[in-house]
Amino acid sequence: MSGSEVRQRAVRPLRPDGPAFDLVVAKLRSPMLRPGTVWRSAAIDRLMRDDGGPVVSVVAPAGYGKTTLLSQWAERDGRAFAWVSVDDADNDPKILLAYIAEALDAIEPVGERVFDALASPASSVPGSVVPRLGSAFSAMSMPVVLVLDDVHLLQNTEGQAALSVLADHVPAGSRLVLAGRTAPPLRVARLRAEGRITEIGPGDLSLTCEEATSLLRNVDLALGADEVAELHRRTEGWPVGLYLAALYLKEGGALPRAAAWFGGQDRFINDYMESEFLARISPGQRLFLTRTAVLERMYGPLCEAVLEQPGSAATLAELTRSNLLLVPLDRRGQWYRYHHLFRDMLLAQLERHEPGLMPVLRGRAARWCLQNDLTTAALEYSMAAGDVEAVAGLAERLWLPAYWLGPRTTIQRWLRWLEERGGLDLPQAGHLFPQPGGRPVPRAGPPGFLTARPRGAGQARTSADPICRPCLSRRDC
Repeated sequence: MSGSEVRQRAVRPLRPDGPAFDLVVAKLRSPMLRPGTVWRSAAIDRLMRDDGGPVVSVVAPAGYGKTTLLSQWAERDGRAFAWVSVDDADNDPKILLAYIAEALDAIEPVGERVFDALASPASSVPGSVVPRLGSAFSAMSMPVVLVLDDVHLLQNTEGQAALSVLADHVPAGSRLVLAGRTAPPLRVARLRAEGRITEIGPGDLSLTCEEATSLLRNVDLALGADEVAELHRRTEGWPVGLYLAALYLKEGGALPRAAAWFGGQDRFINDYMESEFLARISPGQRLFLTRTAVLERMYGPLCEAVLEQPGSAATLAELTRSNLLLVPLDRRGQWYRYHHLFRDMLLAQLERHEPGLMPVLRGRAARWCLQNDLTTAALEYSMAAGDVEAVAGLAERLWLPAYWLGPRTTIQRWLRWLEERGGLDLPQAGHLFPQPGGRPVPRAGPPGFLTARPRGAGQARTSADPICRPCLSRRDC
């Protein structure tokens, strides 16, 4: 990935060459729209109206096309879009706010004071970071739409409170958009009473009969008007249900069975995945789908390393041409993720048929990430794999730079995970935990205060093309 796509930050940790948390650049881009996507013109027109208020809430279960709608809006609207795809790591409020700052800064500089507060281990999130970021947001001179997608994954109360503050600092002509499966962490009733929120729900996202006809036509499936109407009635316009029904019908399935299977209940769709979809594709594709479902994001070389099978990159490319349940994450067509609902189903299949393989696959992903300078991702995959030794070695290596860059909630999560599994020497690691003054003492621990460094952790690392790079302080060297 070129330097123009990822801006390298100077560093302000105690150890200048130490690693920091990885900035996943794909999280800052709206997903690419696939050819054949049905345009949601009515909902887009509603979002583009000037009388909708500064806050937008898009709430619906999985499979309703929330992200697709917002990506379409971004293509149609003349305003700049700042995008953050939220994931579990953003439950560290400083990481969440760092991504928001980066997204806004790409539109218009938010100022060094914001990044200084984010990088300081002494700064308070509610007392310093949030006021500075809110002030920078409200002072932006050009209209901007700030999108936080999958915001239902945010459970950290400090991060949720920060979003409430940002909702009160949206500048004129701009929007703050929170999209997810559950109601956003805002005082929605107050915003509604003040006329400051536009709410998009399942009824707005369900496909009309005409849109369902377009979807079926775009996948080269010709049905009569009565057949389309019946399928639409049974699925209630649920977009992913209609799409899966189209795949089934293209393979020669019967319309009554499709209408019954894809009516919006996960149980029936899991039945379809088990008895029809996975049974109809080749064994190689089936193994690829279920085993790569352990990956948060997919990249050809990463898939080959995880599956230990040459040609996996070609399989990924083949699937991207035929399957709309893969979401492209970059404009070069290298990084993808599964649609969330599809991934959940694939993981259920893997757990059912190869339960002992999941930690093995995640361990391979961790090793590949480590070899490609994606240290934080390596630690997270090692945690998912239950590899205490690898987590301990990586945490021992990462905690001090992470401390100086501010995401202490993440450090505490690593250490809590290790403590629960006996991988933490508490007498020697006491300096990592909050002291009576409220903050950990920023000094390195004794060698091995967690456990032995994992094999390969000290090996030279190669520079990788992928979508992650260190996210460091803005202060120049």
